[in-house]
Amino acid sequence: MPIIQSDYQCPWWFRNGHVQTLYPRLIRERPAVRPREITLNTPDDDFLELFFYKGTQRALVIISHGLESHGKEAALLTFAKSVSEAGYDAMTWSMRSCGKQVNRTKWFYNGCDYRDLSHLIDTYAPEYDAIYLVGFSLGGSITANYLGREGAACHPVVKGAFLISPPLELDSFHASMRASLNHNLYQRRFVKSLLGKFEKKRAFIDFGPEVDAEKVLQSQTVDEIEHHLFAPMHGYTSSVDYRRHAAALPHLGNTPVPTYILSALDDPFIEARHLPYQLAESSERIYLEIARHGGHTGFVKAKNDDSHWYERRFFRFIKTLSESNHYSMEAAAAG
Repeated sequence: MPIIQSDYQCPWWFRNGHVQTLYPRLIRERPAVRPREITLNTPDDDFLELFFYKGTQRALVIISHGLESHGKEAALLTFAKSVSEAGYDAMTWSMRSCGKQVNRTKWFYNGCDYRDLSHLIDTYAPEYDAIYLVGFSLGGSITANYLGREGAACHPVVKGAFLISPPLELDSFHASMRASLNHNLYQRRFVKSLLGKFEKKRAFIDFGPEVDAEKVLQSQTVDEIEHHLFAPMHGYTSSVDYRRHAAALPHLGNTPVPTYILSALDDPFIEARHLPYQLAESSERIYLEIARHGGHTGFVKAKNDDSHWYERRFFRFIKTLSESNHYSMEAAAAG
């Protein structure tokens, strides 16, 4: 499909990728109405924390968060609340190690492990006529891996996906983290958070001889944590091997449902040359919109806007899908 011309109008004082990325995380407030909280058991005797807003239709939107975020992040909850006000049930969820409670098993989430997402879909599918998937950042990568790797085996109740700033191959993220500004603004927080969770888990969980705890705790980058913890724990030989296997891009062309990818040229985590132009142009189900500004999952709204721009984009997308089970370029271009 042709690349969709973006109509995102960025306030001039937010025309900086870092400002767009950081500002919503610093000032955005959670909705006054709290979600209903549910603990869902998993097949491996662990659990997931879920957060629901109720709508009026027999359709569910599952919203997945990014790296070292959680299901109660303000951006996810405001999105979910808007979804429920539009009539759909909305669920956000915390991935393994990202919830309020420490999980019972050693497993952490990673970019290609979509087992928990698949479990959520299988669990709630009998209650709905349609499920739509939304993924922020790494949650978008996990969603893309589910769609691309499962292909025609995806649950038939899944009707579409909307991915916001997804890193469809992970090498670009690590390359961006080598820049001193990105390291200080983002990576140091990621590392501190991941190591804190590892220390909590290893207090009562045996990670086995394949994980050298001392090397993990000495890690100063996400790449080193992946190399010493995620790779051996999940059966990869190195962080490079993990990232190669975790890339969603080689598989996403197999998605069985319309999939909308939203990104920005000033995203500090994803270089423009790594955006999936060729995939969007060759696939009948992939729609790619690239805004000039927006940062990483930012797309800050103007002061007078009642809703966030990417929320309006999403509603237009699923409205068209629910009416025709097909998303047309005419609909995409119809501002």
